[in-house]
Amino acid sequence: MTTMDREVEELKVRIERLEAVVRGLAGNEHQVARPTPGESVDQESLLSWLKGERVVRDPTPEERRLAAEWDTLSEEEKQAHIRFMHSLALTPPLSQVLIDNRL
Repeated sequence: MTTMDREVEELKVRIERLEAVVRGLAGNEHQVARPTPGESVDQESLLSWLKGERVVRDPTPEERRLAAEWDTLSEEEKQAHIRFMHSLALTPPLSQVLIDNRL
């Protein structure tokens, strides 16, 4: 992907976000029905609802690039990376950082 393609993709994402904000401010935001408990929901409908609730969003071009990089790794490389990440220790622990930075 060239720099120009990446910039175009980033601009598309920014425009989509701005349009969603404008729709929300204008009260025209697309409403997706909330799934009822126990109801079988297909993945596309669930994802659409989560996006509507702003719980998830589409990945950015940079996130797509990193995901494509990850997909090219061998299983051994992926497992080595996962083991390394699990071995990291935060000092101080994250819980302490949160406590220290509470408002």
